[in-house]
Amino acid sequence: MTERPNIILITTDQQRYDALGASGNSVIKTPNMDRLASEGLLFENAISPCPLCVPARASLISGYACGRIGGLDNDGASDLKEDDTFAAALSRSGYHTQAIGKMHFMPCPPYKVKYGMDHMILSEEMRGLRWAPTPEDITFDDYDQFLIKNNAWGWEKPPEIGYNEIKPLINPLPPELHITRWCGETASQWLHQDRPEDKPFFLWTSFVKPHVPYDCPVHLTELYNPDDMPEPWIGDEGVKGRNPGLSAKRHHLEFDLYSRTALKRARAYYYANITFIDSEIGRIMDTLSSEGLSENTLVIFTSDHGDLLGDHGQWYKSVGYEGSLRVPMILRWPGHITPGTKNSDIVNLTDIYPTVLKAAGLEPGAMRPGEDLLDFAKGHIQRDLSVSEFGHPPNAHLHVRQLKWKYLWYQNGGFEELYDLENDPRELNDLSRDFAHKQIMDNLKDAAREWVNKWSRLDLYFDETGNLLSKPYQEEIVEKTEWGRSANPFSRMPWESRIPPVLIPEGKRSWWWNMAGLDWSKLVHSILRGKKDIE
Repeated sequence: MTERPNIILITTDQQRYDALGASGNSVIKTPNMDRLASEGLLFENAISPCPLCVPARASLISGYACGRIGGLDNDGASDLKEDDTFAAALSRSGYHTQAIGKMHFMPCPPYKVKYGMDHMILSEEMRGLRWAPTPEDITFDDYDQFLIKNNAWGWEKPPEIGYNEIKPLINPLPPELHITRWCGETASQWLHQDRPEDKPFFLWTSFVKPHVPYDCPVHLTELYNPDDMPEPWIGDEGVKGRNPGLSAKRHHLEFDLYSRTALKRARAYYYANITFIDSEIGRIMDTLSSEGLSENTLVIFTSDHGDLLGDHGQWYKSVGYEGSLRVPMILRWPGHITPGTKNSDIVNLTDIYPTVLKAAGLEPGAMRPGEDLLDFAKGHIQRDLSVSEFGHPPNAHLHVRQLKWKYLWYQNGGFEELYDLENDPRELNDLSRDFAHKQIMDNLKDAAREWVNKWSRLDLYFDETGNLLSKPYQEEIVEKTEWGRSANPFSRMPWESRIPPVLIPEGKRSWWWNMAGLDWSKLVHSILRGKKDIE
C-alpha cells in the first residue's frame, strides 16, 4: 500500500486574492508564498463560499454549502455535526489531526467543540475573555497564556483600537511575542518534536492576520511606503452606488472619517502583516524540509475570505465584490502536481474537503458541491460557476460568479448588480439596468436557483414560483443613546472604547466596566490574580 501523505492546511484570515506576488502584485513582498506557487499550483479564481469568517471556515472544514448547515453569519453553523468534517474523517481513519492558531469555525472559542481535531493549540483573539458573560467564565487560550508567561498579556494590540477597526496603528509587541510569530513557531515546533511518529498527520496552521485591525508589526513599520499603495477601485457612480444599504454600512462603520492618507497607510500595514506571515510560512516549509517531510506532504494555502481595502467605498468583507469574495489558493505536492502551473477554473473553499479526503485515500460524503482540486489540475473537471451566500433573511445576499460574469443580489431592497469581469475586472461599471443584458441576468438567476436547490436551501432565497425573495428596503436601525454610539460595536473590552468610560451611563456598563473602578490596567491584573490556573 502506498504511504499515506501528511497534509498541511495553511490559512490566513482576510487575505484578498491579489495580495501576493504570485498573483501579479509587484508591490507586496511574499517570497515564500511565491515559492509555494513556483513549486506547486496556483488557482487564479478561488472563491469563498461565504465572505465572512465563521461560515467560511465551517464550510471549508465540512465541505457543505453554508445554507445547508445554517451558517450564514458569525453566529455559527447550527446544523453542522461535530463528527461530519474532513478532520473527523481523517481522525477515524488513523490520522492525527492537529489545529494551531485561529480556528473560529464557531462564534465562541472552540474549546469544547473540536469538529474532529484530536488536539488544538489556539489563538482566538481573547474571545475566551472578551465574550465571557461573567468573570467566572473567563478562559485563557494558548496564546493568552503565552503572553501571560511573558508579562505581556493585555498588550497584544494597540490601546484604543477595536478588533474590527481600520485605524492604522503600530502593534506594541516585539516580533518574538507577536501572534504571527507565535503561530509560525508553534507549528514549526510541533513538526519538529511533537508530531506523531507512528501515523500520518493533518495540520491546520491558521494565522490571525491580516484581519483587521491594521496594526503594523513594530519591526515592519517602514517596509511599505503608503504612497506606493494601489488606489481602491471606485466605480462610475462613486462610493454611494445604487444600494443604500452599502452606504448605510459605510456610514455606520465610520469609513468616511478616515483621510486618504490614513487609508493608504492602512493598506501598507495590511501588506506588512502579510509579509510577516510570509516569513513564518517560510519557517514552516523549511521545517518540513529539515524533517524530511517535504516530499510526502500535501500543502494547501488559502484564506477564508478577502478584504475590500476601500474598493467601492467598503472595507472588511461580506459584500460580493472581488476583493472580498476571491481568495488566494495554492497547492504543493511533489510528484502529484506539476511545479509552477496555474489554473483559471472557478474553484471554491468547499473543494478542499474532497481534495484532503481523496489525498488520504478516503471517499468524500454526499450532498457537498466540492470537487477534488487535483482533478482540475489534471483537466478532468472544469467549472465556470460558483455561488456564494451571505446573511440570513431578510438580509441575505447571493453572489453568482463565472469567469466572465458576476451577478450580485441583495435581498434587502432587491438590489442587483451585474459585471462583465472579462472587460471590467475591477467591477467599475454595473450593467444590471442595461436591458441588453437582461437575458444574461436571467440565465445567472436560473443557474443560482439550480445550485441553491441542489446544495443549499431554496427557501432562503426563492419563492415557490422560482422568483427571488426580494424584500422592501429597510435601513438597519442602530440603537442610539444620550451619549451617542455604543462604546464599541464589536467588543466589551474597556481599552477599546472610543469614548471616555465616565460618559457611559451605569445602566449601560457591562461587568468589565464596573470591575476595578473603570481602570482597565487594574482590571487586567485583577483578572489574572483571580485565575488560579495561571502562574
